[in-house]
Amino acid sequence: MDQAVNPEQAGEAAKNTPDQARPRYLLVMTATIIPAASAGVKRADPSLRLEDYKQALRYWLLYEHPAAERILLLENSGANLDELRLIADTENPHRKPVEILSVPGNEIPAGSNYGYTEMQMLDEGLAMSQLRQQTTHMVKVTGRLIFPSIGKALDRIGQPITLMVECRKLGFPRRGFDASTQLFVCSHEFYDRVLRDSKKEMNSTDVRLLEHLIFRKVIPFKGQPRVYLRFPINIDPVGYSGFKSRSYNSLGGAITRSIRALLRIVAPAYWF
Repeated sequence: MDQAVNPEQAGEAAKNTPDQARPRYLLVMTATIIPAASAGVKRADPSLRLEDYKQALRYWLLYEHPAAERILLLENSGANLDELRLIADTENPHRKPVEILSVPGNEIPAGSNYGYTEMQMLDEGLAMSQLRQQTTHMVKVTGRLIFPSIGKALDRIGQPITLMVECRKLGFPRRGFDASTQLFVCSHEFYDRVLRDSKKEMNSTDVRLLEHLIFRKVIPFKGQPRVYLRFPINIDPVGYSGFKSRSYNSLGGAITRSIRALLRIVAPAYWF
């Protein structure tokens, strides 16, 4: 079972870590302003989605933690990105380095879903990024959402990590396991070695969703040093689900978060 270190030990470890050994994070926001017709998302209005991305970018520009020290926003529908670039230029009080890149192509192959284009966007966008060359780790976030607790979670672990992702046991009516893809953290080396070009493994049966793919790719590393397949604390998203266009702050979402937080304490091995 993956264990987080004591917060006091984590703080002491951070103090004793040489600067060159500390992770340099790149917050990677994935964005699709104009979703493909086959994506099957209810939050499909481009103007509404653009506002989501604008609000999230503003939040991360103000986020005072190394997790968002540098920001890369990738967009794959060919939409106009001028408003986002204007925010990065004029609403950036900490003068964080920001790249906003258009990555061609959001067509979903037959037998797959929008997760394929998500990975394609990461593969191509990360290869294009200049900021990636200046960093060691990426914090991948669904670009319309914010995760206020990500900094606290990284501080709780308190040491350079290889991978941090939330793996889950699926309840009724679904079966099996998956991994949340709204947020994960990994070293650039891990991404290139394990996740890059893995979209080709997606199919219409057992690896249909991106959540299935990521779980399959990371579960072999369970128990290895610096690999965390559960977040050390709950990291709840803020924003709207793209699939249902429902706020994560709804009553149902609050109940789900409370149950997960309780299980993390009383039954930490449940997910495995």
